[in-house]
Amino acid sequence: MGVLSRITGAFRRIPTPEPVAVEESREQPTAAQVRRSGYEYGIPLGNASSSAQVAATSERQQILTQLHQAYLTCIWVSSPIDLIARTVTAGGLQIVSNEDIPEGELPPDPPEVVRLRRLLRFTNPHEDMVQLLRNVATDLLLFGDAYLEIVWLLGEPVALYTLDATTMTVLSDQHGEVTGYRQDVDGVRCTTFAPRDVIHISMDAPRGGLYGVSPAQKALLPVTAWLFWEATLKECGRRGDPPRLHVDLAHYQDTDVQRWREQYTVHNLGPKAVGTPVITTAGGGVQVLDPRKVTDYLDATRQLRDEIIACFGTPPAKLGIIESGNLGGGTGEQQDKTFRVNTVIPIANLILEKLNFHLLQEGFGIADWHLEFSEIDYRDSKVVEEIRDIRLRNGSYTLNRYRDEIGEPPVDGGDDAVLVDRQNLVLWADMVRMSEAQVAKAAAPGVAAGVQVPGVRTQPSIDGTDPNNPATAGATTNPEDKPGLANDAVQGEAPRESLAEADDRPLAERVRDQLLQNYPPAVLDWVLSASWTGPQPVPLDEVDFSHEAEWAASREPKRVKHFVKQIKKRGRTKPVVLIKTPGNPKLVIIDGHHRALAYRKRGEPIYAWVGTVHQDHGQWDQIHSSQFHREESEKETWDDLYRQHLAEALARIGG
Repeated sequence: MGVLSRITGAFRRIPTPEPVAVEESREQPTAAQVRRSGYEYGIPLGNASSSAQVAATSERQQILTQLHQAYLTCIWVSSPIDLIARTVTAGGLQIVSNEDIPEGELPPDPPEVVRLRRLLRFTNPHEDMVQLLRNVATDLLLFGDAYLEIVWLLGEPVALYTLDATTMTVLSDQHGEVTGYRQDVDGVRCTTFAPRDVIHISMDAPRGGLYGVSPAQKALLPVTAWLFWEATLKECGRRGDPPRLHVDLAHYQDTDVQRWREQYTVHNLGPKAVGTPVITTAGGGVQVLDPRKVTDYLDATRQLRDEIIACFGTPPAKLGIIESGNLGGGTGEQQDKTFRVNTVIPIANLILEKLNFHLLQEGFGIADWHLEFSEIDYRDSKVVEEIRDIRLRNGSYTLNRYRDEIGEPPVDGGDDAVLVDRQNLVLWADMVRMSEAQVAKAAAPGVAAGVQVPGVRTQPSIDGTDPNNPATAGATTNPEDKPGLANDAVQGEAPRESLAEADDRPLAERVRDQLLQNYPPAVLDWVLSASWTGPQPVPLDEVDFSHEAEWAASREPKRVKHFVKQIKKRGRTKPVVLIKTPGNPKLVIIDGHHRALAYRKRGEPIYAWVGTVHQDHGQWDQIHSSQFHREESEKETWDDLYRQHLAEALARIGG
């Protein structure tokens, strides 16, 4: 390490040649050619040397020293600064090409990029690039300015070092044109840098100038107040938080008063003396002026804490502060996004702009690459998986892309995008046929009136005639002859119940398909082995209502009232599912408790499927523990059934 230091020192003494000019720089004016006419704030009349002396006044040194002490003594200054600095550099620094290069076709890096990567890997003998940039971010947030020293070799940077911001002075003329930098450590160790030897990064300043204004400097007033209140709390704790007293010792001599004061200090002050009574003699009176105010002191420090961290733009939750109810603060993800957009990214861009100019453009002559901080996904893993699931369901992701992101191998058919709509799953390749099914569904009233869709069997009309049957195509029937269907007939709609009645599949399959809307297939094996009749009206006295008090439907009168209205409007609802067991003389309700109560409330028979099983207990006893908890909707149920019939019809067309 000593040899390396001597070699580096020798390199510093070698006159460095002019840097290699970038091709684009011939068309752009140089800094020496661009001269301003205005004057910079904070620089008085005089030459460069006098300006430098004024810039490094004792007042600025005193402010910087005070800020450093605030960082060491106030946790609400150091914590936000450390948090922002670590977040900015968490992903590390990388060099990226400006061109979009397809994955797997990366060409070899140019020689100058290879040398830049070497600089990023070896910054100096005792710091790496992440640690160096973390110090830069810390200095920016604390002092408003950060300085990096560049060590040159053969016209290119070979090392970077941090410079103490409190000892640095910017040299300039009256117009603010930087002529160099001066470091004065203790009046003895001093050195001067050329402008190209120092990377100066500064925060925004309201009136401009050579130096930036840091968030810590803006928060200096609440920081000072916080320190005083903390000192007060410390003294209260040291003295045992005694109340303020007024003691009347008027007839005592001065020596007696002094002795009493000393005894009070020994016996009544300090944590060990908490609760010890104040004892006086000869009629001395004691009166409490102020009660203990530790709670008020703590409230004051919390208020000042919020003011300090607000200056740094840091959400309280990021610093471990638990907010009561989080009123007005948004969710954790919203706070994280606001923190990154308003605080982290501006600091990162400020640093990157300087590095890209001084290192890539001036240092290595690189024009088509840039430096950037790698991004880290801070989101909760559950949020990430929910977003992936949404993208998979709406077709933005394929299954194999999803599996690739979570490190799983691809599966057959996983490259086909699908659309998952509630309980339906459709390949995007089949969207044309799905669209035709939707059009056919929208044309249902026309179909009922006699408009034939090619390949689709039209549903029976409201008057009971079948347009597919020439024998009944011209017959008419009064809608009032069919109880419960009059309202639909008046509106010209085909009754949804006719869809179920027109189904010619086995009854067990129809019952199972209805139950699949609310139950998983694993609990419905028993349906296919039972004997079924219906759907049909079942008298109320044949249905078992003995366990009504235990039903969830008994505690949901609004849902029952909803089905009462449905029965009044349509005459019936989706069929209730009843079963007949050997040991029970009445029929047991398996599905449709709300609808059964609605029929009883109207005093009408229950429209239901009736199944017969050959044992008293079975899988049907536990079926409700597996029910999907979703709102029952009569309209949605029949729409789903209608959609199913249309999809089957269109499938037959395609087949």
